[in-house]
Amino acid sequence: MGYCSDKESPAATIERDLSTAGASGFTPIELLMAITLLAIVVATLVPQMLSASEQSKQNSLLLRLHLVRGRISQFRDSHQGHLPAEGRNSAAEFLADLARLAGTSETNEFSRSAFDAASAPTRAPEIELPTVNPYTQQSDILVIPDRLRPHHFSGNGRHGWAYSSTTGEFRANLSPQTTDRSGRLINQL
Repeated sequence: MGYCSDKESPAATIERDLSTAGASGFTPIELLMAITLLAIVVATLVPQMLSASEQSKQNSLLLRLHLVRGRISQFRDSHQGHLPAEGRNSAAEFLADLARLAGTSETNEFSRSAFDAASAPTRAPEIELPTVNPYTQQSDILVIPDRLRPHHFSGNGRHGWAYSSTTGEFRANLSPQTTDRSGRLINQL
């Protein structure tokens, strides 16, 4: 009276599955090779991503410097050689003067219509002031009614930019060791 069947009993099926489960996994050597390969890929990609991020910050900073310096030059040209907030130490007056230059009043944003690409393709793109320094994440402008000294833009302080209302010099506040791709100090540009 024995039980005979062509099918395995459920207990035998479970036992067989448990005994072959280890055979279908990865061996320690395979796991070590996979981890090593992953580490190599990460080690090559991370520096490239960091370099791209640094290059993006540099490009953004240089563009912002160029645009603001252009606005200062434009103000000087249209106001018989006078500078925005000339001889004063007020960031609000500096921004108000640049805003008036762009055709708006009592605002820190240049007017979109003043820089419409269709009507004036040679004009500079719109810029909102105060703009954020990509290195310090600060937008405050330190306005000095004298010549700028290195400590005004050395990366210390709580401002993103430094401006001399006497000379018209406009600089980013960042570490003096920050260089561009060619090795030039960005602070000197």
